Amino acid sequence: MPRPRREDRADDLGSTRTEHTLRDTLREIPVDALVPAGWRVGTEVVQFRDGLPADGVTLSHGDYPRDLVITDAGTGGDEALAIHERDRVAGRRTVVAGVPATGNDRAELEAAIRAASRAAARIETGATGDPTVDRADPSVSLSGDDDRRVNFY
Repeated sequence: MPRPRREDRADDLGSTRTEHTLRDTLREIPVDALVPAGWRVGTEVVQFRDGLPADGVTLSHGDYPRDLVITDAGTGGDEALAIHERDRVAGRRTVVAGVPATGNDRAELEAAIRAASRAAARIETGATGDPTVDRADPSVSLSGDDDRRVNFY
């Protein structure tokens, strides 16, 4: 039986490429200036329904049973990223904001972190508010300095 030609093999590394991920973009952003005090930023792999696993940026706080997850999984239309609120107790996710595609990964992720920070402030205060990227002030709980950390897993 003849061996397959090199160009026909599925495991040929010549066809691989390096992807720029949310995790890569996160390292380029001054996260401490965007995230409320006490909230930690991390990364994880998330999956929605039958979709492929995707990068996710998370904001979490030990005092609250809800996280915020920023990912491109589950987005629709002309959105680049979606911000989901994940209730760890009830085990459900709800979309709370979307970021329109601009073609600039860093600007999109910064806008998503700002929107997630506004959602974090609402979680802290128990207030409801407008989840859009363009409105609201993320400084509701940005008064502390030392409790913010970026964690890469």
